[in-house]
Amino acid sequence: MHRNMKTIITKAKAGATKAAAVFAAILLMGAMAFAHEGFDHVTGTIAKVTGSVVTVKTSTGNVDVTLDAKTEITRNNQKAQVADLKPGTRVVIDIPEGAKDKIAHSVKLGVSAPTH
Repeated sequence: MHRNMKTIITKAKAGATKAAAVFAAILLMGAMAFAHEGFDHVTGTIAKVTGSVVTVKTSTGNVDVTLDAKTEITRNNQKAQVADLKPGTRVVIDIPEGAKDKIAHSVKLGVSAPTH
């Protein structure tokens, strides 16, 4: 093999290794963003609210989450009320990581989904 060709191949392999390392770091940071501080996240839009149970429509199906007296509800970092939980509103709900009973630690309200 020609000497310049070996140099080009060696540099290409080094570049690919660096790219793979950067990609792995990005994936790790993304995973940490979705499950951090001991909480799992339920993200989607509110399908319905029945008593103290909020049904959230997620990309994988509906998830029921229970609210209790300790659940913090916010919109734009301001305190919100249970009455603000309306169908079509986007939410991110934090529940303790691995919890089977799905009791909400916090509910962050976003904007209402557009109606078509």
